[in-house]
Amino acid sequence: MKKNLKVILTIIILIVLVGLLFFLRNLAGCANNIQKPAWTDEMQLGYANALLAKGLYANAAQEFEAYIKRGGSDSKDLASLCYKLGNIYMDLKEYEKALANFYKSELLNPDPEYKQDLNQKIVSALESLGLSQQAQYELESRTSVKPAVQSSERIAVRIGKREISNDEIDMVINRLPEQVKKGLNNNDAKLKFIREYVATEVLYEKGKKLGLDKDAKIRGAVEDFKKQLVLQVLLGDEIRKELKVTPEDILLYYKANKDKYSIPAAAKVSFLELSEPAKSDEVSAELKNGKGKKIEQWIQKGSAFISEDIGESNEAIENILKQEKGAIVSPVKIGNKLYMFIVDEKEPERGKPFEEVKVQVESEYRAQKEQQIVQSLLNKALEQQEVEILYQPKIENEKAAK
Repeated sequence: MKKNLKVILTIIILIVLVGLLFFLRNLAGCANNIQKPAWTDEMQLGYANALLAKGLYANAAQEFEAYIKRGGSDSKDLASLCYKLGNIYMDLKEYEKALANFYKSELLNPDPEYKQDLNQKIVSALESLGLSQQAQYELESRTSVKPAVQSSERIAVRIGKREISNDEIDMVINRLPEQVKKGLNNNDAKLKFIREYVATEVLYEKGKKLGLDKDAKIRGAVEDFKKQLVLQVLLGDEIRKELKVTPEDILLYYKANKDKYSIPAAAKVSFLELSEPAKSDEVSAELKNGKGKKIEQWIQKGSAFISEDIGESNEAIENILKQEKGAIVSPVKIGNKLYMFIVDEKEPERGKPFEEVKVQVESEYRAQKEQQIVQSLLNKALEQQEVEILYQPKIENEKAAK
């Protein structure tokens, strides 16, 4: 009896196990039949980054926006993406969208590792939108140490409710080129500058009220100007590092370019007009007897100009400078007329002493070396980034098509 009971229990257990096995198989089959989404969050983010890498910034921005709306990441990751998206919109000069994403990033993660950069980008976006007062407020609220207001500060100008201090005027003047600052060394000149500065501020505010500061072309021009300023500072730093000028360098440059630092040959002449070539002997005699018309200015090598009456002639000047003092120059046709000249005075070409032109030589040598340094930097920049320029002028394309 007990044996039969064990057999029955064994059979029941086997039946249950078989049933359970079939159940698990069916469950696995159902799970396999559930379709996975064709487009995942991971694919969306990868696609957005791929567009950005290809330089399709506007398209990349749209795809990042779509990913952020899905909310598939944690708050820190989303904050980082919003910051990234804000930077894309800054490059696109869509400052309103950039600002919105920067603020969203800040809300999602109030204390990110890139907080200082984020603060600067927010202020920059506000400035680009022409919201100078808001930008100043943000700058002050985001700076740990606020600049103290000098109690001794005096108001220099009032424009309606706005006040411009002496310190602001001094800051503007200090940013001017040295040559311009030197021209403001007396009160009258400085007062004239202040009037012009205030006038430009008034006109600028008027332009902002008309919305001109939000014009895409103006924003683009401002960005281009900022790039040029940054580039000038960068190149200036590199030039200061690389440029080394010694007295020996300057002297060698002078010796190699002596022709540049010479006083050209020159002559003073008198002239007479010929009615016909056959009378050249007669006119020559008159010139020798002092009956010619004097030209007061010196005729110099390298110039074609002779006088207001005669005009220009390279041939005539070349022939004149070949002659010595007192010599007669053969008839030369200038325009529709024939002229003969006599050389009254002659100054040969002579080189200027090194000490006389030392400052000029150094300036030109420095300029040449600076240009070489800049060109070298540009070439290295292109090589490092593996730049390939594929641009072709439209005219060439049209000719090729024909």
